[in-house]
Amino acid sequence: MKARAARRRTALVSLVRAFRDAAAALPDALVAIDDERRIRWFNTAAGRLLGLTWPDHLGHRVDEVVAIPGIREWIASGGAESLPDVTAPGDAEVHLGMRLIPYADDHALLLGRDISQVLRLEKVRRDFVANVSHELRTPLTVVHGYLDLIEPEQIPEYESILRELRNQSRRMTQIVEDLLTLSRLDAEDALPETRVAMGPLLRTLMRDAEGLSRGRHEITIEATSEHDLLGSPKDLYSAFSNLVSNAVRYTPVGGRIAIAWQTDTNGGRLAVRDTGHGISPQHLPRLTERFYRVSTSRSRETGGTGLGLSIVKHVLQLHGAHLEVHSEVGAGSTFACIFGAERLLPPEPLCEEA
Repeated sequence: MKARAARRRTALVSLVRAFRDAAAALPDALVAIDDERRIRWFNTAAGRLLGLTWPDHLGHRVDEVVAIPGIREWIASGGAESLPDVTAPGDAEVHLGMRLIPYADDHALLLGRDISQVLRLEKVRRDFVANVSHELRTPLTVVHGYLDLIEPEQIPEYESILRELRNQSRRMTQIVEDLLTLSRLDAEDALPETRVAMGPLLRTLMRDAEGLSRGRHEITIEATSEHDLLGSPKDLYSAFSNLVSNAVRYTPVGGRIAIAWQTDTNGGRLAVRDTGHGISPQHLPRLTERFYRVSTSRSRETGGTGLGLSIVKHVLQLHGAHLEVHSEVGAGSTFACIFGAERLLPPEPLCEEA
């Protein structure tokens, strides 16, 4: 029995060492902290990325020796949300993504991953898209201008071809404009904010929907609140307009579209509800990806660019808001923009005439 116990201890020690060696070899920073947030162990990468020194920093509180702004409050909150981009201590050129992973007895693993190369590649992608879109704008404007000078009725044998060229020229121009909008939003950390009067905005959205629908749908406004929003009027209009135009495009003739605005103590909700074809559950997580198509043939028929919901997502993120989507195949969809209570503004008092 003693021999078996000794062998088990030897095997256990060997296993622990193997796990520790594997963790030490990881390229990501890994720090084990206890219930008092004191450092119990860390790997080699943590020394390089987080500025820790072995064994000097063992037993120290991690938020006292890791010089990352806001890390104390983040750890105190439980780290439910990851820190997507923080500067590494001592090296402004290195960017880290941080996660806090709890395990037994209120202990946790602090994980830091070097995302500098990913961010550089993302910047290259953004710059490329912005530059190409900008360069395409002028030649497309010229092509579209010349096509508008040609009246299809004057050349009956080419009428269908000219109309298709016009349609595709407009679609390409809209894609370029949407790409430029996304590039601008990508580069923004914040947007200029002012009062967004929701009453006039809702009426404008309804007029836009009616113009696009041309009487083929029943369009209504359901406004139960007089609160306004704090934000960027131009960008919020762009986001809401994308939701409204999608509802019109993907709702069959005779369908209903409702634009709803409501508020409560938790915040505000701008929703666009339709009785369209609906979206299968497997597509919902990817709807805001650029150029993602639920139905390629249907998108071509309606003239969509595949970028509208990406614009909506970026605009909402810059307003600290998010998009909720509920849909049922054959019954319709609801796209709702959810804003925090800090974005709500009470209605302005009416000026009394002297």
